[in-house]
Amino acid sequence: MNELIQSLQQKTGMTNEQAGEAVSHVLDYIKGKLPESLRGFVDSAASGTDLTEEIKSKAENLLSSLTSKFNF
Repeated sequence: MNELIQSLQQKTGMTNEQAGEAVSHVLDYIKGKLPESLRGFVDSAASGTDLTEEIKSKAENLLSSLTSKFNF
């Protein structure tokens, strides 16, 4: 999240505290619009985590669950 805060500071001239509050507010807003199961992705992305492997793993788990449920 520090990278996002620094980027906001550089582009807007906000102080570190102002940028931190703005980022927190925006992230909370976005998470409030998402289902509970997806909110962790917002936190992960904001921390700079590459979500590729996390999303791939969740998709594989979902596919496995569906195939076993429907006997594919």
